[in-house]
Amino acid sequence: MLTCDLITPSALTDRDIRTWRAMCALTPLFRSPLLSPDFTRAVAMGRDDVFVAVFRQQGQIIGFLPHHRRPHRFARPVGAPFSDYSALITFPDAQLDGRDALKAAGIDRFQAIGLIDPHNLFGDTGGEADMAYGIDLEGATDTLSRKHRKNVSRHRRNLIEAHGEIDFIVNDRNRDHFDRMLRLKREQLSQNGLHDFMSPPWAAALLERLFEASPDGLHGSLLTMTIGGKPALFHYGPRLGDRMHPWISAYDPAFGSFSPGSIFLMECQAPLKAAGVSYYDLSTGQSHYKNSFSNLSYPVRHVGIYGASPSGRLGRNLSLAAGRLQQAMGGRVSGAVTRLNRRFDQIACLELDLVGRAKGVAHAVSSIPRRLGAIDAG
Repeated sequence: MLTCDLITPSALTDRDIRTWRAMCALTPLFRSPLLSPDFTRAVAMGRDDVFVAVFRQQGQIIGFLPHHRRPHRFARPVGAPFSDYSALITFPDAQLDGRDALKAAGIDRFQAIGLIDPHNLFGDTGGEADMAYGIDLEGATDTLSRKHRKNVSRHRRNLIEAHGEIDFIVNDRNRDHFDRMLRLKREQLSQNGLHDFMSPPWAAALLERLFEASPDGLHGSLLTMTIGGKPALFHYGPRLGDRMHPWISAYDPAFGSFSPGSIFLMECQAPLKAAGVSYYDLSTGQSHYKNSFSNLSYPVRHVGIYGASPSGRLGRNLSLAAGRLQQAMGGRVSGAVTRLNRRFDQIACLELDLVGRAKGVAHAVSSIPRRLGAIDAG
C-alpha cells in the first residue's frame, strides 16, 4: 500500500538523505544539484512553503517529491523558476505511478519545469517538449563544426588583439565581481523588458546564501572570464561535487561585437575540468546555440501534471480543452499565448504576494513592445 508523509526539509533524517542521494547516484539524470536534498534545504531557508513528499510501500521509502505547496492543492518544483529541472526521485525499479503519488500527496496539479522522468512514472504527459544540454567534460568535447570553430577563433584573435589575453577564474570569490554580474544582468533584463528574477527577497537571499556557502557542499559558483585582466563575462549557479549548473549569464556589452558567449563556452572547458568539474549543465532553451557546444542532450517537458483524484482529473480535462482551443487559434497566435503564459507563470513563481504579482503583470504588459523589439533584434 502506498503511503505519503509530508515533511519539511529540516525534518529529513540522515537516513532519508542517504536514501535520496543513493537514488540520484543510481540514475545519472537525477544528479543535478537542483534535484539534491541540499538544494531543497537551501531554498527552504528562505521560504516556509517547501515540503517533501516521502512515499513508502510496506514501510520502505520508494520516492521523494520536493515541492512548494501553494493554495488549492497546487504545487511547484522547489526553487521555481530557478529549478530548471524537476523530478519524482526514485530508484530505477520503483513500482510507483506518478499520478497516484500526487494524489497521495494531496496534489491535484504539479506544474513541472523541465520534467525528468527516466523511469516513465508519469507516462504520456503532453505539455511542451524541450531539450536539456550539457558538457560532459570527461567525454569528447570538440563538438563545434569546422566552420563554427574557425569563426569563434577569429573573434577570439580579434578580441585579444583589441583588449588583451583571455583567462578564467573558477569559483571566483571576489565580491565585486559577484555584484558586477548582478548589475549587468539587471541592465540586460531591463533593456529586454523582462522580469527581474533576482529581486524578490527570497530569490536574492538564495543567490546570496549560496555565494557565501562553503565549497565543501552545495554552493554558488561564479565562473569569470577576464579580458586583459578585467572581468568581462560571468556564469553563476549552484555547484555540488563535480557538477555545476549556471543560472545567470552576464557580460559587459562593450565586448558584444566579439561574440564573447561563444568564446566563453569554447575556452572554459579546460579550466573547469582542472578545477574538478566533470559536467557543466547548460539547461534548456537557446537550442541553436547550446547544441553547438554540448556533447550531451536529453528530452524534458514543461507540463502541468494532474493527480489521480477526481478534482485532479477534472483539472486535466479542462486543461486539455484549453489546449485544443489554443491550437485552433493557429501557430502564430498559439505561440504568443504560450510565451505570455510562461511569462505570467514565472512571475507567479517569483512573487509570493498579490501586490508583487500585480506589479509584475503590469510590467510584463507595458514592456511587450520592448520585448518584441528585442526578439526582432535577435
